[in-house]
Amino acid sequence: MKKYSSYKDSGYQWLEKIPSHWDVVKTYIITENLDGRRVPLNSEQRSEMTGEIPYWGSNGVVDYIDDYIFDEEIVLVGEDGSPFFDRNKPVSFYVNEKVWVNNHIHILKPRNIITPKYLTHSFNCVDYKEFITGSTRDKLTQTDLNTIPHPVPPLPEQKRIVSFLDEKTSKIDRLIQSKQRKIELLKEKRTSLINEVVTRGLNPDVEMKDSGVEWIGEIPSHWEIPKLKYLVKIGNGKSFSDIEVEKGGYPVLGTGGEFSRCSDYLYEGPSVLLGRKGTIDKPQITFEPFWTSDTLYYTIIGDEVLPMILYHLVCQIPFSLYSYGSTIPSMTKTDYEEMKFPIPPLEEQKTILEFIDSETHTIDQTISLEERKINLLKEYKQSLISEVVTGKVNVQEEVDEVLV
Repeated sequence: MKKYSSYKDSGYQWLEKIPSHWDVVKTYIITENLDGRRVPLNSEQRSEMTGEIPYWGSNGVVDYIDDYIFDEEIVLVGEDGSPFFDRNKPVSFYVNEKVWVNNHIHILKPRNIITPKYLTHSFNCVDYKEFITGSTRDKLTQTDLNTIPHPVPPLPEQKRIVSFLDEKTSKIDRLIQSKQRKIELLKEKRTSLINEVVTRGLNPDVEMKDSGVEWIGEIPSHWEIPKLKYLVKIGNGKSFSDIEVEKGGYPVLGTGGEFSRCSDYLYEGPSVLLGRKGTIDKPQITFEPFWTSDTLYYTIIGDEVLPMILYHLVCQIPFSLYSYGSTIPSMTKTDYEEMKFPIPPLEEQKTILEFIDSETHTIDQTISLEERKINLLKEYKQSLISEVVTGKVNVQEEVDEVLV
């Protein structure tokens, strides 16, 4: 793509040189700040206002309600907790519809010297290292927001830049969506394959029998269908408040996975972890010494079932079978112990796992490849926006088709 005929120093190291006929203008000059009109709503308040109007937070839409504060063209810029240092994620958003906005994202009304979409792109090209404060949570204060400089071309040129980027980025976004859909289908295929072989086996001609469990259906006639209490011993997780927290040490596991490390372990050996309260429908498996919080049960697995077979089986428990309390979802030991699972002979379990490993390896490789392609497309998209918005390339004239 072509460059401009002449450039000048922008006065900012991260912005470098800009086209000679462009200006550099700070945020407060080209926008009106509307932060004073923000109104935060907690989850309980929002639950009483269910609707279809977007409720915005620092990283995007977090809910939908039945009322709005704004119904005009505005630019939103994250205030705290936004991905300021991840170049592939947006910090700023263009909005032109009815919305409600909370107090974690700034609201700007562009003045008539800059178009809203162009300003949105400009905010997403800023090097935020100079403008972010906060020792624990990244925060862009209103004062720092006001001092951010923007490269500003003449209005007609802004509109051509926005039109160019709309066309090119929409193509990239469609490619990303297509690959994301492919990944979803591959994951569904992976799950379906595992579910099929751990409940039906590998022999399509084997004699079948009714398992007596509705969500399992028929199983090979030579398989057993014992209750979980005959396969494992279930233990309670414990608080680790009295255990020394370390940077190294043993993992402390909760419903969301590892969240700390400590100096001791609760159990050593393969174990399938079952949700006790909170996020209870996401089993985990570990093969190393660990400590687990009281939001989980851990299992001491007997000789009749291989750990990975058990893990694949409990991952299939239908959501509807989980017990739910009045406020926090929960499951008792008895709830789990009384559940029945189809168990083939040990040698057949080993054969099934070998098949799963072989088949899922190919699927996982394809997923990884598609994820890498998505990351490359996101990097290319951001690079394209940055090159155009900072004047490194000229899109005023006809340009060659961008290969995406």
